Amino acid sequence: MTFLRATTTGTGHAYRYPKFAGTVALMLAFALPATAAPLSADGIARVLAGLETTVPAGVPMRASNLVDYASKATARWQEYERRIGGPMQKWAQSELVAAPGATIFYPFSGPDFATVQRMYPDAGRYVLVAMQRAEAPPALDRASAEDLAAFMGRFAEAWKQFAQIGFFRTLDLDEEAKQQGLRAGTIAPLLAFAARSGYTIVAVEPVRVNASGSDLEIHPGPRSDRSTWNSVRISLQSGNRKVLLDYVRMNLSDAALAEAPEQRAWVEGMAAHRTVLKAASHLLQTPRFAIVRDALLQRAPSILQDETGIEYTALLKGFDVKLYGRFTKPHALFNQDAQKALARAYQEQADVKPLSFRVSYQRQPEANLQVANRARRTSAQ
Repeated sequence: MTFLRATTTGTGHAYRYPKFAGTVALMLAFALPATAAPLSADGIARVLAGLETTVPAGVPMRASNLVDYASKATARWQEYERRIGGPMQKWAQSELVAAPGATIFYPFSGPDFATVQRMYPDAGRYVLVAMQRAEAPPALDRASAEDLAAFMGRFAEAWKQFAQIGFFRTLDLDEEAKQQGLRAGTIAPLLAFAARSGYTIVAVEPVRVNASGSDLEIHPGPRSDRSTWNSVRISLQSGNRKVLLDYVRMNLSDAALAEAPEQRAWVEGMAAHRTVLKAASHLLQTPRFAIVRDALLQRAPSILQDETGIEYTALLKGFDVKLYGRFTKPHALFNQDAQKALARAYQEQADVKPLSFRVSYQRQPEANLQVANRARRTSAQ
């Protein structure tokens, strides 16, 4: 389009100065402004996180609207940090051994990077697994003003809810996946959380489990195809430290893993790393998720969980377990007969330590965590 305008400008002179027409057109083409480059993943993250108050090129949003969004997003993040994030990180510094450079495995995570990053802030790689599609980074600068306004409104509401409760509701994530146009997927909150946690987003690439199940690989599919973006790798940097954030879309049920041996092999390999389980809906306490549960019980050096994770008596067979907070019965959403042994342990043990922040479905004073360290490796946490 720019070249055509330059050629048209020179056309009137071509009859009189035929030797110079091409030169004039070329000079004008270079003089006119080039089409703006697409907004980077880091730029998208900063907008979503409320860290940007200047509207990036191409983004159809009024400056006043972006300033208002940034102000509210900042207030909500500060609320989360005050009520949950800050106390959680302080607790982790006291009760968990640092894991510099380690890989942290977080199945049933949704896009909850905020929790695992605060629990293990020095990790080198975070691997999150859930059922929702990652999606490509939302192209804020390629959307219509109407689509962008609707998307930012939904994202602001999700941001507000997370600030209040500290986790994502599966129903809300599934509803967002049905939206037309811009969709948050899990990528949008992951990017926003990374930006708010002080990282620069270096790159975002679609990935998949390789054929042998030994690792993740770059997905070879077309970048314009939605299914290419089921899973993503986000390369982060903080100062001189480089960090990988992997999000893998995967059904962790026994039935699904039995049909995908490469995924089963990958999950069993990941189970050899420190693991976090939060808001896991008591799934690992059912026979339908025995593959993941057994892999963790056999291989994980440590498991940090709330009551929705692995059944307490199973943990005791191979781990030393410390109790934090309070637990009397499951949340009303779940089977009230679950984790009875855990409830008894909370009543009978005298060394249960307090917990000052909300965790998962349970509000205070029922918030609870269990830190399970493999008995033969008590120094690993």
